[in-house]
Amino acid sequence: MTQRLNISEDWGTLNEVAEDLFRLRLFNPRGALLINTWIYRSALGLVVIDPGWPWTLAGLESALGVLGGTVETVHHWLYTHTHIDHMGLAAQLSRRSDAPQTTWAGVAPHLEAWHAYQDATNDWSAWGEMAFAEPARTMMAKAYKGVRKGNHFAGMVDEFGEEPVRNADLYEFGASIKVADLELQVVDARGHDPYHIALFEPSRGWLFSGDVILATPTPLSRGMGDDLQTYAESLERLAELPIELLLPGHGVQRSERIEQAFDRARGHISSYRNTVHTILGAADGPLDLYSLAIASTPNKAPFEPMPRWWVHLSNLDSALIDEVENGRICVVDGPKYHLP
Repeated sequence: MTQRLNISEDWGTLNEVAEDLFRLRLFNPRGALLINTWIYRSALGLVVIDPGWPWTLAGLESALGVLGGTVETVHHWLYTHTHIDHMGLAAQLSRRSDAPQTTWAGVAPHLEAWHAYQDATNDWSAWGEMAFAEPARTMMAKAYKGVRKGNHFAGMVDEFGEEPVRNADLYEFGASIKVADLELQVVDARGHDPYHIALFEPSRGWLFSGDVILATPTPLSRGMGDDLQTYAESLERLAELPIELLLPGHGVQRSERIEQAFDRARGHISSYRNTVHTILGAADGPLDLYSLAIASTPNKAPFEPMPRWWVHLSNLDSALIDEVENGRICVVDGPKYHLP
C-alpha cells in the first residue's frame, strides 16, 4: 500500500485523504478560522476547490509547489460559495491564472466588482439595525464597530483594490462539469449563502459540500442573505446523494459517519427552533433577540470568542424569522417576539 502524503509546514497542513485528493488547511494570519481547500491531482494539472482567504496566497503557492504545481499551472479553480474564507482569493487568482474560475451562474452580477461585493456582504451593520431592539441595538452597533475595526472582514477594496473575477466559467444547477478526469455535478446547496452549490462526483461518491454540513451549527445570517428554510431544503437534497466521502468546508471528513453528520445538522436546526419556543413559552412578555440569546446560553452571558457570539445571535435570529414566517411565533414593534 502506497503511503499517503501528510505534511505540516509553517503555512499549514496538507493531507492526502484519498488517492490524489488532498485537504489543505492554510494558516490564517488574521484569525482562528481555518478552511478546507480541496486539491485533486490529475495528469492535466491540479484542480483546486475553495482556495480560501484573500491573504493566504503565499501559503497556497507553497502548498501547490509541494504537489508539483503553481498558481499559473492550476487546471481549474472551483468554488462552493462566495464567502470571503472560500472565494476571497478569486480575483487575485484570476489575475495570474488563465484557468477557469467556476461556480454557480447566479454569482455573475457580482464578478465585475468582486471586492466591493465582498465588503458589502461582510457588513452586518444593516442587519443589526433590523434585528435588535433598543437598548441592545445601540450597544451591539458599538460592539460591531469594535469587532470590524482592523479585522479581516473590513475593507477588501482598500487593501486589494477593486478587481473583477476573470475567466469566469459559470454553470446552472443540475449541470455536469468535466474537470480533468472528474465529472462534477452542480447541486443546489443554497441557504448558508444565496449562491452556495455543492459539487458531487458520482463515480467516486465524493461530495464537496462547502459549509452545508459542519460539526458546529452552520452560520445563517440574514445580514449575508441567508435563509433557514432554504438551508434545510438543501440539507435534504444533499442527503439523498449516494455519498461515499463527505468533504466539508471546515473540519474533518469521516466516510463512516455520513448519516450522523446529516442528523447532526438537522439537530442544529431543531435546537434553535426549540430554544426560542422554550424561552418564549416561559417569558412574561415579548422578548427581543438579545434577551433570547442571553437566556439561551449556559452562563447567561455572551459566548467567547466574540465571533461565536455573533454566529449564535444570527442563527437565533434566522430561527425566529423562520418561525414568524410560518405563523408559529408573533413579532411586535421593537422587534420583540412572543408565542401566539
